[in-house]
Amino acid sequence: MKLRQKSNKVVETPTFLRLTLTCKPLLPAREIAVAWLETCGFDMFENQADGVLAYGRESDIDRAECDEILADLKELAEIETNFESILSENWNAAWEADYQAIDVDGLAHMRAPFHPAPISGLDLVIQPQMSFGTGHHATTWQMLRRLLDESVADRTILDMGCGTGVLAIASHLLGAETVVAIDIDPWSYENTRTNYQLNGIDHETSSGQVLLGDATLLDPWKDRFDLVLANINRNVLLKDMRAYDMVLKPGGRVLMSGFFPSDLEMLKALSIELQWNWLSSTEREGWCCALWEKSHP
Repeated sequence: MKLRQKSNKVVETPTFLRLTLTCKPLLPAREIAVAWLETCGFDMFENQADGVLAYGRESDIDRAECDEILADLKELAEIETNFESILSENWNAAWEADYQAIDVDGLAHMRAPFHPAPISGLDLVIQPQMSFGTGHHATTWQMLRRLLDESVADRTILDMGCGTGVLAIASHLLGAETVVAIDIDPWSYENTRTNYQLNGIDHETSSGQVLLGDATLLDPWKDRFDLVLANINRNVLLKDMRAYDMVLKPGGRVLMSGFFPSDLEMLKALSIELQWNWLSSTEREGWCCALWEKSHP
């Protein structure tokens, strides 16, 4: 079934706001900061040794609410903040200059087109762009590492919040029959299409769709997917887990990341309600990745 995109927006160059936040003591202030900052428009986070970098579209961020959050954080820890407006093309140029290939336990390699191909292992070519999901973030690394242990060949895969398309591309290269990749961000949508082409994958076919939108696009896909991949954030995961359950086959699996280890119990509570069986979880650089299996009726 060919799904219709939610929209055909012209991709414009966005301006992002970067908040550099340092905390002393680091924990639990950093985890609380991420949870609170999500509510005022920040949606991308990078853990730092002394705090966190938070990113969001400048037009989406409620600065008044952000100021209130930072004032509340000062009651929990000694913090320092710095705000910067970043044009995406400037960020891309700086990022590409420092972009390093990623080795996932020798089993897969994520590299830019200007890096040499690996001698062995899965070869994923990812063009650096204004989106996360390149493997430099611990959530993507864990998702890919866990995906390599799953039975993907001849299966139907959903990649929600596909970012640069790393997990969808890996699924194709591992022999999946059908892969549907969805992201709400126009830049991620375009970047995934570009990366499909770099890896020799046709995104215009029903077996390799890349779609711009959110979980509302899943309505036609009841009981269709063997594996759902979702590397987003805790709030979106909690909101969309019922949609994942609707499209997942009985006995299918859900692999999720983008949340802290302290958030796992909250996700487990909803998974019990959905009759998913928790199988295992991993942690890397303060981020968690967890695997569930949907019960048979």
